[in-house]
Amino acid sequence: MVEQLKIAAAVVAYFSTIAGVFTYLGKIWKGLKAEKNGVMCLLRASICSIYYEHCDEEEPTLREYERKNLDELYAGYHTLHGNTFVDDIYDKMRHWRVVT
Repeated sequence: MVEQLKIAAAVVAYFSTIAGVFTYLGKIWKGLKAEKNGVMCLLRASICSIYYEHCDEEEPTLREYERKNLDELYAGYHTLHGNTFVDDIYDKMRHWRVVT
């Protein structure tokens, strides 16, 4: 009887530990997902800012460093699997003339 209680206690402790690990990993996952969403929002806002700064020009142009920055922002956004809204804007801006 005592031996069975020891075994039962060990099994309960084992499953409790596993449940604790999964709970902890779930919290970490939620935090990482929130950070990813925050970074995506910042990247999207930066890309949109560049777009709206120049889109009303008769012939939109980008400075060379703006274009390089835009490409890096888009690469990061694309890596995080952003939505197609930014894809459409970026496709338009890729055809804008680059000035030095």
